[in-house]
Amino acid sequence: MAAVTYDDPSTIVDAILDELGTEIVVGTPLGIGKPNRILNELVERALADPDIDLSIWTALTLSKPEPGSELERRLLEPISERLFEGYQNLRYAELLDEEALPENIDVHQFYFPPGRHMDNPTAQQAHHSVNFTHALRAFREAEPNLLLQLIGVGERDGERMYNLGSNTDLSLDLIESMRAARESGRETMIAGELTREMPFMYGDAPVPTDTFDAVLDSEVETALFGPPNEAVSYADQAIGLRVSTLLRDGGTLQIGIGALGDAVGWATQLRHTRTDTYREIIAALGTTEAESNLIDRLGGLGPFEEGLYGATEMFVQAFLELFEAGVLSREVYDDLTIQRLVDEGVFDDGITIEALDRLLSEGAISAELDAGAVEQLKQWGVFAEEVSYEEGQLRIGGEAIPANLGSPQARAAISDHALGESLSGGRVLHGGFFMGSPQFYEQLRALDPERRRKLAMTSVQFTNALYGPQELKRRQRRHARFVNTGMKATATGGIASDGTADGRVVSGVGGQFNFVNQAHELDGGRSIIMIRAVRPADGRPESNIVWNYGHITIPRHLRDIVVTEYGIADLRGKSDAEVIAEMIGVADSRFQDDLISQAKAAGKLPAAWELPDHARHNYPGTVESTLEPYREQGVLPRYPYGSDLTAEERTLAQALQGLQARLDDEGLPDLSLAGLGRALFAPSGAEPYLERMDLASPSTPMEFVYKRLVVLALAEEGRI
Repeated sequence: MAAVTYDDPSTIVDAILDELGTEIVVGTPLGIGKPNRILNELVERALADPDIDLSIWTALTLSKPEPGSELERRLLEPISERLFEGYQNLRYAELLDEEALPENIDVHQFYFPPGRHMDNPTAQQAHHSVNFTHALRAFREAEPNLLLQLIGVGERDGERMYNLGSNTDLSLDLIESMRAARESGRETMIAGELTREMPFMYGDAPVPTDTFDAVLDSEVETALFGPPNEAVSYADQAIGLRVSTLLRDGGTLQIGIGALGDAVGWATQLRHTRTDTYREIIAALGTTEAESNLIDRLGGLGPFEEGLYGATEMFVQAFLELFEAGVLSREVYDDLTIQRLVDEGVFDDGITIEALDRLLSEGAISAELDAGAVEQLKQWGVFAEEVSYEEGQLRIGGEAIPANLGSPQARAAISDHALGESLSGGRVLHGGFFMGSPQFYEQLRALDPERRRKLAMTSVQFTNALYGPQELKRRQRRHARFVNTGMKATATGGIASDGTADGRVVSGVGGQFNFVNQAHELDGGRSIIMIRAVRPADGRPESNIVWNYGHITIPRHLRDIVVTEYGIADLRGKSDAEVIAEMIGVADSRFQDDLISQAKAAGKLPAAWELPDHARHNYPGTVESTLEPYREQGVLPRYPYGSDLTAEERTLAQALQGLQARLDDEGLPDLSLAGLGRALFAPSGAEPYLERMDLASPSTPMEFVYKRLVVLALAEEGRI
């Protein structure tokens, strides 16, 4: 039965409460897949009625950015009004931020927006540390009786269908769980909120309209949350460039969101489209002999003739840009026999009668074809689209051919008239969920449907693990490079990606452990962890490569490849001493001597060991001076995939971040005399920035101070 449609959040929530009563356990997707208006109405009902017990199970709850200072407010408010128009913050998130959740509402999450809840005991205590593939089990054990999702709508092959869009990750499996619970006698409900902003995706995203019991379809629609692209620093560019050298043509790629993911995507695209320039940049960055050998063995510096395939939990804009650039072009097939024959080159010369014979010998079809076999062959492009089946015969135009491959005459006629030209139904990407900038969503919506079909959304049980159709996955994921980001790395190869040494959660493990483990299980697979070698802390540099750390996400027995802006550390299969030497070699030179001392004190490095000379020049200025000419030429842009911020906003954001980074323990900036001098007198070049911050004509003492701070920040960044 088709879903009941409602035009107001209050009426659909009335229906939910009528059906399920006052004990509601909600499962709702991470990221942009939440139906905010339904959730907010549910929360308001629970706030008004303490008899309603509301438990929410989710992850990555997104909110419009909140300024932390007056200067941030002046910068962020106009941006937020422009980019997040139509986006309604989630009421439970506001209550959680305020630590004001009442006793009858609880919120369980397995992934936070990075850093958002560091100082929130309520959120920290309700966090669930689980791999993405195990989140489904945690959700099931909570026994949800309500699944809520933001959905799209459209047609597939002429049939109207709802679309899971951005979130097939857990929802596909939760829908099956909810149906099974209902069949066992539990009251459950599946409800959706419709937005026509949701791109109509393929793979497993289209679902029949009777999948949902109730759907909110009103004139006011929830806007997709679209944060602007992050700026890519010189360090990020260097890391991305180094990672791109490790990608094998004809291989598999997984990356995530953010500046480092964009840096990898852009460098990979540059390798394909401007190969000579790319090689020049790699040479300028410098590679050791060991790194060059690793690149020759694992990756390359040339264009992608066969192309890459994406196997990723998160489908990000970088993948779409690589698709458009012709890099993401290696097609895989969701059928083991077809994939096996593709690997053997059976279809290299197109569709032939011999290829049809191979399908027959593999048991994929029988000699006497039926209607189902004909449709399957058409789906894969083995038969032409105009072929139909009727009472034991194939019909092509006005001609009828016996549907019997055992007949020489029928075989000859099939070879002449029924075969397609090439395989169809191939995928260049399997993803579990997507999120990105408004531009990314618009690009997806504008993509030709036939090309969009190659980007398949599916469950993370498929993307993040090898269990299930293991042979198919292994064939698809050849030469896999699973690329993820860490916060800290120990000298022995352990990685901290989701929490701090005192036990607080920064974000969550997500699927990182899944992909690291999978890389070790796949023949030819490698895990690559990207680490920025240094970070600002209290106005001073702090090393992200440390001797030891009080929290670990990826244990050292799963160490593989670590990439910093200074180089590539190949750790797999090496002894502890070799690993430590590799890690110190890619650390910032300001911290190398201390790491060496700690390693020798622990007996993990020989007393006579010395750092090679080539690793003694690992400084931010070295990277910046190497890459700056290419940024000035537009080859390595700060925003590789564009930005929804104006030029003034981008400059102001960079300048204010720089000012914040210079603050010392006492909140006092460490500044140059030249910058202080410029701050006293605002040059004409500062006017557009001051106008944007509404500080061109200050009228209060504090506004005069803010004006000087903005000018100071711009001067320190060399913008005025």
